Amino acid sequence: MRRVVLLLAAVSALLLLPACKDRLNLEDTTLVLMMGMDLDKDNRLVIYSSSPVFSKEAKQSNEVTQVNALTLRDSRGLLDSRVSALISTGKLQNILVGKKLLQQPDWVHLLDVVYRDSKTRNNARLVAVDGSVGDIMYFAPPDKRRLSLHIAKLLDTTNKRNLVEATTLWELHRLLYERGRTPDMGIIRKTEREVVVDKTALLNHGGLYVGSIDTFETTMLQIVQDDKKSSLSVTLVLPEKQKPGTAINTGAVSFYVLDVDRKVRTSFAGGKFRFDIELELPIRLTERLFAFDVGDNAAGLQDQIDEQLKNKMDALVAKLQRYQLDPIGLGLFARAYRYREWKKVQDRWGEAFGQAEVSLRVRTRIVDMGEVR
Repeated sequence: MRRVVLLLAAVSALLLLPACKDRLNLEDTTLVLMMGMDLDKDNRLVIYSSSPVFSKEAKQSNEVTQVNALTLRDSRGLLDSRVSALISTGKLQNILVGKKLLQQPDWVHLLDVVYRDSKTRNNARLVAVDGSVGDIMYFAPPDKRRLSLHIAKLLDTTNKRNLVEATTLWELHRLLYERGRTPDMGIIRKTEREVVVDKTALLNHGGLYVGSIDTFETTMLQIVQDDKKSSLSVTLVLPEKQKPGTAINTGAVSFYVLDVDRKVRTSFAGGKFRFDIELELPIRLTERLFAFDVGDNAAGLQDQIDEQLKNKMDALVAKLQRYQLDPIGLGLFARAYRYREWKKVQDRWGEAFGQAEVSLRVRTRIVDMGEVR
């Protein structure tokens, strides 16, 4: 009798446990790994979805669907009527946004549904597309893994190598409400044979596309940001070492930036902010195409590298100020150290940054010259 009572108690306890009423079997689910948003030639919103196909009978490993819709949520029913199972965005890897759409005011409001839906993966990567989003969504390179996974890995790798900025849904949402820094995201484009990530898109505080910087400028940006992800490699051409009459850049020198020690001093005078940025960079030489006695004259080589780095960084800052964009995040220093003056311009920080004085000082220190001296 006692055993019967214990058994009934155990069964009763199991009945009280929460059940998974919303469970979906894998065979009844369309796992959307990549989504795309773009405008067609008539400026109508086009939504794309890319999902893996788990059927041995299918000739393609991906199912790509496109619809014209008013919003992302509006597209859900239209996509459900075309795919083979119920759509799930819990494994979403990438959201591709066409540059044409990025230039439309208020495009970021289209993302409202993904922030409200707790089942959507907010770590999905946001990436701009230079060209047609459809060309990438329907691209199936024979020598690459599934395209959605390939693009995700490509973005992560280029960001880890400090070549482009990578932005997730959550990060974009944070930066849109951060007045002290403007957002950015990687740009991909399709060539005849492959997908390439070679630029970073610069957005204003409203999320509107303003301009872009290439991979070298992005590397310089991450040094000035003090946001080095891992080994940061730089190649420069020193004019003093370049030989005339040859197509080879004999003045080239390459090195790893091992660390970034940044100091920023913030002041305000004459109605303008001033930022004095000092960068100390220990470096390891990895390539040198000219003869130079580094052991006896390291300071001379350091001075030449310092000058070239400063010129590149000055040019980058001048470009950002023309765009009135602050992806460096100097607005954070203005708010922290000059709050009274910052408060007056916080709603138009891009304009204030464009008028600010930014002074850069770069000092490198060669700590390793490689095995060959």
